[in-house]
Amino acid sequence: MSDSRTAYRSGRFEAKPIAGSTFGYELDVDLNSNLSSEDREALRQVFVRDGLVLFHNQKFSMDQQIDACSIFGPVLRDSIENYLVSNVEKDGLLGDRELLFHVDVPYVPAPYLGGSLHALKVDGGVSATRFISAFRAWERLPEALKQRIDGLNTLQIKGKAIGRPTRMIDLEPGDNCAVHALVGRQEETGRPYIFANIDMTGCIIGMSEAESSDLLQQLYDHMYQPDEVFEHQWQVGDFIVWNNLAVQHARSRITGGTRTLQRVTIAKYGYWEQYPADLPLYQALQQNAA
Repeated sequence: MSDSRTAYRSGRFEAKPIAGSTFGYELDVDLNSNLSSEDREALRQVFVRDGLVLFHNQKFSMDQQIDACSIFGPVLRDSIENYLVSNVEKDGLLGDRELLFHVDVPYVPAPYLGGSLHALKVDGGVSATRFISAFRAWERLPEALKQRIDGLNTLQIKGKAIGRPTRMIDLEPGDNCAVHALVGRQEETGRPYIFANIDMTGCIIGMSEAESSDLLQQLYDHMYQPDEVFEHQWQVGDFIVWNNLAVQHARSRITGGTRTLQRVTIAKYGYWEQYPADLPLYQALQQNAA
């Protein structure tokens, strides 16, 4: 894995390339300390650069993590969008299930801008979180393929399967779908990225099923090359923030140990704002679980 990146300074902070990854930066900063507006902007600029930042040795309550995430974008301050991801906690979500590479809620009109995870409790045998950069995937495409896909649109569909891609045939009446450009562009810089993921991208609009599947597979071959995957082994206190539009994440099935991560969402609009019809069902499921 080659990486020509070097450490650099943003404001008073040194941003170092994450060891073993072709993208992302880590910083030695106590995010609970008294950060000035200049400090916060310097940290945000590191985040903008590659769409992923890693901090060690943090200790956050949920409110403190929300405050830390507000450095990097607008934060949704409610318990529905911010929660525990855990295989042991009663109120933890996702359990031990495998997650294919995806972005969160691509099937709504305004997908989340970013996500964050903070390791509260982790011990032996737990699965890592894997990340890939759709910025870098775009950059590695042959020029002819870039020209072919720029301007195309995709249909993103709500995930319905566990451990395999959701297919168009899985859709039922009332399921959520949204159309998004296959090539997105970062708001701050205009940097292109591929907005397609193996989990919830149903098809490329205007193509036959075979042509769409073939083209998506070509893109996935670039996106998910093993030497482009950053696999983070969690330690208590780790805190990762990523650009949900341009950085995808995944994990293997959890087969043992304790894994409790605290999740905070960065977004302009929550899922429930965009699909309020789903809220009564969600609330009913939570009451039954209790």
